[in-house]
Amino acid sequence: MIQILSIPIDNLTRLEVEDWIVTALINSSSRASDSKTTFYHIATVNPEFLVAAKKNLKFKKLLQKTALNVCDGFGIKFWARVLYKKSIQRITGVELAETICRIAESQKKSVYFLGGFGVADKAAAVMKSKYPDLMISGTEDGNPNNISDQLKQAQPAIIFVAFGAPKQEFWLQRFGAESGATIGIGIGGTFDFWTGKAIRAPKIFRSIGLEWLWRLITQPQRWKRIWNATVVFSWMVVRAKIKNYKI
Repeated sequence: MIQILSIPIDNLTRLEVEDWIVTALINSSSRASDSKTTFYHIATVNPEFLVAAKKNLKFKKLLQKTALNVCDGFGIKFWARVLYKKSIQRITGVELAETICRIAESQKKSVYFLGGFGVADKAAAVMKSKYPDLMISGTEDGNPNNISDQLKQAQPAIIFVAFGAPKQEFWLQRFGAESGATIGIGIGGTFDFWTGKAIRAPKIFRSIGLEWLWRLITQPQRWKRIWNATVVFSWMVVRAKIKNYKI
């Protein structure tokens, strides 16, 4: 584990993350008779998260207590290597969410799709077409401020929450355990990518850390978020290094 701007990032390989997820699901099954099942909150941390956490103490404290923080940002990987000589593997939320669907299918665990602003049904259908034996316990647009009776009755093993950060993380903190799920993960715009509503950057852009440029070209209205994720984040990290902050 490493720390970037006081937020812990778990430095796990893809296989180690998969093993972590499988173990959490197996442990939950072995404790099925318990009155309260452990809930594991996974966060896919990117530079925008860290900028927001620097300004929002509540969000910062949340990210310091999540069960697993996966690196979902080239900027985090880059600065960890350049300034701190630490190697960390990047796993995007889109990739991790699909990996979880594959694991859920193999482990016969149900998945719930929440949020996505009208595309949860379509996203579930896309994953069902790729993983025919995937058990989908429900889909809904949902509300960042409450949990539906539909979800509580579904009792999924895994819940994907696509309200955007930090709303999805606060929802998981507040309602994750109440949902009956073992694993909850905030996945931002993943449903949009799965359904084609948004187009991911070409692989070459992703491999060299220029997804931000692709998004700026294709979604110029996101310029402020891109500025925060690139310029503001980089300045925060460099400044922290200069001041010898713990990272």
